[in-house]
Amino acid sequence: MQNTGPDILTSKKHVHVAVAVIYGDDGRILVARRPEDKHQGGLWEFPGGKVEPGETIQKALQRELQEELAIQVSEFKPLIRVRHDYPDTSVLLDTWEVSGISGKPRGNEGQAIQWVDISQLQTLQFPKANQSIIQAIQLPDHYMVTGWFEDTAELFSKVRMQCSKGIRLVQFRALWLSQEQYLTVASELSVLVKEFGGRLMLKGVPNLLKNPWCAGLHLTSEQLMSGEGLKKYHDNQWIVASCHNRAELSQAEKIGADFVTLSPVKKTKSHPDTAPLGFNSAAQLTESTSLPVYWLGGLTITDISRVKPSGAQGVAAISEFWN
Repeated sequence: MQNTGPDILTSKKHVHVAVAVIYGDDGRILVARRPEDKHQGGLWEFPGGKVEPGETIQKALQRELQEELAIQVSEFKPLIRVRHDYPDTSVLLDTWEVSGISGKPRGNEGQAIQWVDISQLQTLQFPKANQSIIQAIQLPDHYMVTGWFEDTAELFSKVRMQCSKGIRLVQFRALWLSQEQYLTVASELSVLVKEFGGRLMLKGVPNLLKNPWCAGLHLTSEQLMSGEGLKKYHDNQWIVASCHNRAELSQAEKIGADFVTLSPVKKTKSHPDTAPLGFNSAAQLTESTSLPVYWLGGLTITDISRVKPSGAQGVAAISEFWN
């Protein structure tokens, strides 16, 4: 049967672009301004360029960064793969974190360049397709979800211990508490997480976002699909969504979620009768969205070596960080 998919009918061009998020020794990131005479001229961007036929991503990045910035790089780590559709072109931004720089960067093609703090990225004007990259840069590799606790002393002890080990993103999940109890504990827990430079995501009704100390809300898949009452009330709040299939990932993009979890990747003790997605299906679903995706369900820290190359942001877990 003849292929009549949308790309055939529109003869849409596919472009594979290697993108570099370049870190300096001080943790700042190098950005460049697009020339005024180019598409989306005047906007800032992360350096990179088209992947030539037969090139690996690493080779493409090395070539482009030498040509554009006169630098050599030796260390590469996958960050995110973002697809963006224009009327006649589909672009894949294959984005990697890059370090181990040799040479002093300069704008070889006459472009302005500057080093910026991660916190300043949101103040610069980037092409729309770069927004998911900026979000991914701000996110850690691990997302901790709290488990059952007998009392708040146990809760605070476990969260403090994990934050001291480097956890910077925590979801406070305590469905057995009343809303009043939850709010009281959450406000105190957010202070603890902030002490370590982290963020606490809440779990519950959308009105939780009205609290000025609330860094964000993690939606259930039911809340995501209903889309009711979703509104950010304060600057720099995040909305996160639990996803299990392509329809939910699409809805998360539609509501403007900042990132998602995808589950269950492996079989879990908490849901033994639920069929896991498996690594291959999880990778395909991750490829279908431009949002940062944390894989969840039966995963451990050691799985990060399989998760990141599949395009995911990192690993989310309860048991791995709680027990």
